[in-house]
Amino acid sequence: MPEDLPAPAELWARGATMAAVEAAMPSEVFSSFFSVHANGVTHDDGSGNEWTLSLIEGGRAVLYGCDVEASRTRIQEPGLDLLADAPGWLPLERLASMQRGAELGFVYWHDTGWHRIDYPADVLDDGLASTVGLTADMKRLVLHIAHDAVAQRWGGEEVEEVEEDDELMAALDETVRLAQDGALEGMVSQARERALSAQSFQWLGNGWEPDITAALELAARAGLVSGART
Repeated sequence: MPEDLPAPAELWARGATMAAVEAAMPSEVFSSFFSVHANGVTHDDGSGNEWTLSLIEGGRAVLYGCDVEASRTRIQEPGLDLLADAPGWLPLERLASMQRGAELGFVYWHDTGWHRIDYPADVLDDGLASTVGLTADMKRLVLHIAHDAVAQRWGGEEVEEVEEDDELMAALDETVRLAQDGALEGMVSQARERALSAQSFQWLGNGWEPDITAALELAARAGLVSGART
């Protein structure tokens, strides 16, 4: 079992916080990577590599996903049943359907600790590190803000225009600096305490106007604000 896999509550706080940050960004030029929905919180890189965390009653959780290239569990012969001996409280119907469609590379469930089936000795990679690894590492989340989120905000045909705008470039650099100096990690800390607020997103407002309403609505759905329930 991976020793650095965060507990479900921590992984939820990080993934849902990222979804809220992305919700604050203008949707007309930005495609979100993180989302919060009925089944949980998901990261999807847009290339078929994704993971989902579902919180389950009683403090339990299930984490599942796939890396289309790295998940060696998908190409085992004979096929590897990732749900063999899985507990009955998992959403087995949903997971079984995904497994039949070769959409599962890993399934981990949490009940006082993380568990999964035993892999054959020749399975060295199930795709967990290359998918969930981004969210498990705060430094990589900061890089996501710097290179994916902010860069995409001013991507495409606008790049030359932005690069010629020294004031705007300085503002974007300031957003990245604030993320690197702890603003993003501070948001995750607030999310753990269900204490995200409009003030939490103010560091994003350098060079553009964040959609605080959309961000707080998503944070509330994810249970990251006072009085919210997951």
